[in-house]
Amino acid sequence: MGRSLSSTVASNITNDLLINDLLSIDAFFEDVKRNNHDVAYIFLEKDGKVVIHTFQEGFPKKLLNLGHTENKTDYVFINSDGKTYYDFSAPVLEGRAGTLRLGMSGSMISSMVNNTVKTLLTVAFVSMLASIIFAIFISRKLTKPLILLTESSMKISEGDYSKNVTISGKDEVAKLSHAFNKMAETVSIREKALKETNEELEEYGIKLHEYVEKLNKTRDELIKSKQDSAMVATSRALLHHLRQPLTYLLMAIELFADDIHKGTDKNEILMKAKVIEKAGENVSEILNKFEKLKEFKTVQYSDETRITDIEEQPESLTDKLL
Repeated sequence: MGRSLSSTVASNITNDLLINDLLSIDAFFEDVKRNNHDVAYIFLEKDGKVVIHTFQEGFPKKLLNLGHTENKTDYVFINSDGKTYYDFSAPVLEGRAGTLRLGMSGSMISSMVNNTVKTLLTVAFVSMLASIIFAIFISRKLTKPLILLTESSMKISEGDYSKNVTISGKDEVAKLSHAFNKMAETVSIREKALKETNEELEEYGIKLHEYVEKLNKTRDELIKSKQDSAMVATSRALLHHLRQPLTYLLMAIELFADDIHKGTDKNEILMKAKVIEKAGENVSEILNKFEKLKEFKTVQYSDETRITDIEEQPESLTDKLL
């Protein structure tokens, strides 16, 4: 109220200030005081000097420096001669024409606040009393149905869905009890279905466990069978690759022995010795390949014959495998 009043007064004296009509401003100040009994004083200051005021016994200079914010509407609480005041300031023409100062009695404001507080307390007391009476009425109407709903909910929590809540009427509580009964019925049906589903799942779980055991057993047998087949295939592959060079090596050794026994020419004997050495290197090379071999290729020749030939693999692939 003080901010609004001081701003209004500052706005209304603008025109009179522009023509320097201080008499009209003084008359306006007095009119404001008569119509607002809580206004204690009004004055206009500019550049630290009082232009016009409403004090009858002289202007109290201590009102000039109260720490107001420049060119802004605000107020300061002051205490003078045992009395309290709210000193409001409002700039006139954004401060170019000075600052309006308006003082309001703190006792008057305190009285207004006290009256307002008393009114609010009275209204609050009446409202509280009415609320208590209304709460008692509502509680009497709702207590019994709520007790029934509580008992039924406790039974449901224990797994008993047979207890229904019977409440007559068309009010919200009756609708709530009807909805509660429907909910209990629905939960009962769903729990029964869930129980049956769990039993079926347990049966399926047992059967699935048996199937898994059978699959594991079959897998182990298959792995063993593949391991046995791989061992046989590897053995056959080794024999196939060693048969020809070993046969050739044996023949070369027999011929070498005959030549020695017959006393054949030394150069011819050395040549056959180199042939034997080459055949031995071939056997050693085949053994090294099988030692480092990780996979090989088989060729089907008949229903019962498969020959493994590691020589048919590309050199780059053999290098990768080795």
